[in-house]
This record gives sequence, structure tokens and C-alpha cells, in this order.
Amino acid sequence: MRRAEGCAAFFLRYFGGMQWEVWQLWIAAAIGLIILEVFVPGFVLACLGVGALAGAGAAALGWGLSVQLVSVAVLSLLSFFFLRPVALRMSQSEGARTGVDALVGRECHVTTAFDAATGLGRCKVDGDDWRAQLAPHAQADLAGERASVWVERVESNTLIVHTQPPTS
Repeated sequence: MRRAEGCAAFFLRYFGGMQWEVWQLWIAAAIGLIILEVFVPGFVLACLGVGALAGAGAAALGWGLSVQLVSVAVLSLLSFFFLRPVALRMSQSEGARTGVDALVGRECHVTTAFDAATGLGRCKVDGDDWRAQLAPHAQADLAGERASVWVERVESNTLIVHTQPPTS
């Protein structure tokens, strides 16, 4: 409890007697909204933060509160309709596949032959040895040691593989 009282005293000592200009309050609101955007998906708070920057500009020019609010509303709406789609597109771009998603379609080499009854065996991909299951169990004779198989999908820690390469 003593530490919290010390933090409050520090804040009041350095910021309590400060006279804030209206444009500084708008800047503080913009910074706060943009920081909060990190925790809320959708780029909505960032658009409001851009609008708050317009309010700061209007306040710095000496315009009244009604003009400031209108400029905040107009720029927030414009950024919502024009900047938000661009930001969403950039954040959802199709990048390189990573993790187990990157294994799908890859060629791997059998290290332990597949059992005809269970379809289970082991494969090596990029130096990592994985538990693997042959999708059509009947093809176990085609997937002996050092044979090439292709990853169809990954289920938990098991590669589901085929003896034929995927067709694209």
C-alpha cells in the first residue's frame, strides 16, 4: 500500500500543478486510444485516435469546442472508412506459412517402415523425425524405409502422409 501512495504522490507532485492546454488533452487522448488499440482488435480505437489528432489540430488553431468535436467526428469517420480497410488488409495478409502449417505438401522420407495393419511409421522432415500415419493403409508396401511420402495434413503430433505427391 505504501508503494501505491508513493506513486500517487509522485504523479501529483510532477503533474498535479501542471496547466494542460486543450490541444495537449486531445494529444493525450489520441496516444491513449492508439495504445489501447493494441488490446482491442479491429482498428476502431486507432481511427478514434486519428480523429483526436484532428481535435488537437483544431484546438491548436484556437477554434472552439464545437469545431473541435466536429473535426474529431469527421476525421474519425474518414479514417474508419478509408484507413481501417487498408490496416485490416495489411494485418491479414497471406504471409509465409509457419509451424506445422508449413509442413503440408512437403516431401518427407520414411525412417521407419509403415505397419500394414495400423498404417503407422516414422518420417523425417528437415531433420526432424515425426510419427506418421499413411492415409491409405493398403499402400504400406510402397512406403518402406527411405521412400518418399508427402504430408497431407498434421493431426496433433502425427503427420498424415500419402505415397503420391499432391496435385496442384
